Amino acid sequence: MTREIIKIIIKKCLGHKKGERLLIVCDDKFQVMAQAFYRTARREGIEVTLLQMAPRRMHGEEPPEEVTASLKTADMAILLTLMSLSHTRARKTACAKFGTRIASLPGITPAILKRSIKINYSSLKKKSEGLARRLTKGKSLELHTNKGTHLVMSIRNMRGFTDDGLYTKPGSFGNLPAGESCIAPCEGTTNGRLIVDASAPLVGKVKRPVELIIKDGLVQNMPFGKIASLIKPLGRAARNIAELGIGLNPKAQVTGNILEDEKAKHTAHLAIGANISFGGNVSCPCHLDFVFFNPCILIDGARLCV
Repeated sequence: MTREIIKIIIKKCLGHKKGERLLIVCDDKFQVMAQAFYRTARREGIEVTLLQMAPRRMHGEEPPEEVTASLKTADMAILLTLMSLSHTRARKTACAKFGTRIASLPGITPAILKRSIKINYSSLKKKSEGLARRLTKGKSLELHTNKGTHLVMSIRNMRGFTDDGLYTKPGSFGNLPAGESCIAPCEGTTNGRLIVDASAPLVGKVKRPVELIIKDGLVQNMPFGKIASLIKPLGRAARNIAELGIGLNPKAQVTGNILEDEKAKHTAHLAIGANISFGGNVSCPCHLDFVFFNPCILIDGARLCV
């Protein structure tokens, strides 16, 4: 991991300006990487604080109160954790009410940083914004793959979002590596079957395609045992179809790490759990993405070219 890549994240992606304070949050598993970020920030003369916490059990689980409070007072923050804090109340409140600019890198590895951070962000921004506009204007979405996926959903009056890697405006947020456009389907409207043939959360790359059945916006089965045991106590909300995302990063690869997998070109992902970050109404301490290859997407009957 080079100083150049860390500087891209701090200077370009987060747009650090003189006098701004940077907060780095890590858990035990990312202590070494967090120290590298800290040292680079110090060498650049940046006022930086490093907070270390215990690992969370699941993506979307809230951080300790000390982290929640610190996120509110920082100008910008970098989250280096195993489980994602992206869909937590702590992250959302810091961005929406306090204007903190946040980059979240859950499960990041040095190889992913080296491979997928040095990209043309202007080009990515143009592409992702174009797709997000198409999603926002759409009313219905249909998706299929040659492996057997066939899903239909309503996206009427929902907003398309981008993750273009540029978090320079107050309250802006995204994941790094960046590269997707996404939307929350209208709750209760997604129906069909999803064949997961790329990767699954907490599992990694799948050895063979796995089928999920979806009815009235809820996953009906969960063949991944580890995921099933974690979401069972959370009830109906954890089975909600929360997001459809489209990968756009030209350098990202499918390696079994969801953070990178969902950004790879020629993939899409469907998430279950919380959707309040996407304008929905479902809140629960999980947001889990399932990645699949080569989607054909139709919006109001017209094919979406990615």
